[in-house]
Amino acid sequence: MVAPQYPFPAPPRQALEVVRWIAEHGAEQGWDGSRLTIGGQSAGGGLAAAVARQALEEGGPAIALQVLHYPPLDLVTSVKDKPAPIPRPVLRPWMGEVFDSSYVPNPRERSDPLVSPAHPSDTGDLNGIAPALLVTAEFDLLKPEGERYAERLRGAGALAGHIDVPKADHGYDGTDDTRAREIYALITGHVGRAVGTGASGTD
Repeated sequence: MVAPQYPFPAPPRQALEVVRWIAEHGAEQGWDGSRLTIGGQSAGGGLAAAVARQALEEGGPAIALQVLHYPPLDLVTSVKDKPAPIPRPVLRPWMGEVFDSSYVPNPRERSDPLVSPAHPSDTGDLNGIAPALLVTAEFDLLKPEGERYAERLRGAGALAGHIDVPKADHGYDGTDDTRAREIYALITGHVGRAVGTGASGTD
């Protein structure tokens, strides 16, 4: 993850503006702005969740699917306080401190729903939010917060699927080509079904 040029709240606001522009002007580029999906992995997944939340609260644009691939969804809880399921996880406490401080320098802002929707402090109504496919990795420090958010989405009727990648850690798709192709095929299937292209793929 690279630190953004501008800290929070600029990144989620800018990301939403990009999605809005595509929805409104996509046809000019030969795109179908009425069939939008958003997604990202790690920090990008957190941004995708923030875009979907803003779209819900601000009346659009309509999003057919949000794909959240091992995203950070609780910056209130320090990485050093997130239990490690294996001796040497990819994410280390010092990394989390660097990432969190770069993205949200003010600790008081880390409870914002656009940053920490999986933290108990966020009790907002998610009914009507874009359907979500959430991908977690078994050994990832971020898995518990991904699971918590998946349950929130399930309660709102917005969980399109939850894939937990076995025996994998954060960033597994950068080192395991076979597993990456397998999971990305599943993601492709969800995206295709969400926008009505009939792409294959199963949970």
